Amino acid sequence: MLSLQKTMIDLLQKVQLHNHLNQYKEFEKLGAIDVYYLEAINQSKNTTIGQVSRLLNQSTPNTNYHIKKLMNLGLIDKKMDEKDRRVFHLSVTDKYTQMIDNNAEFWQALQDNLEEKVSVSDMATFKGVLQKCLDVIDENNVD
Repeated sequence: MLSLQKTMIDLLQKVQLHNHLNQYKEFEKLGAIDVYYLEAINQSKNTTIGQVSRLLNQSTPNTNYHIKKLMNLGLIDKKMDEKDRRVFHLSVTDKYTQMIDNNAEFWQALQDNLEEKVSVSDMATFKGVLQKCLDVIDENNVD
């Protein structure tokens, strides 16, 4: 395994573990795949059911089942495309955003600790590198 890969996986797993431990009550009605659907919809911005199915390598009926469940929980919205009425766009709701924002104390403490231990220029470089990682991933995941 490449060192960058291992470091990114370690970081991702620690953040996800922290999120699940601290938001368990909010997410107790969700299975792991439901969380993946939410994350995919949140990151994909105005995605369609077909795009989410392909991204998560799930069948359309399975995706529809999870979409319906997440809609019933008030975590996502489904809106018909104005030009092609067969297409539906998905987005997360304010309820989901608020659930994620409940973890603001953790993120503020992490940022404060990093700013205390890392120079201003290194912090700026770190933020820049993280943004470049996101940009590269987005460029490679375009349908």
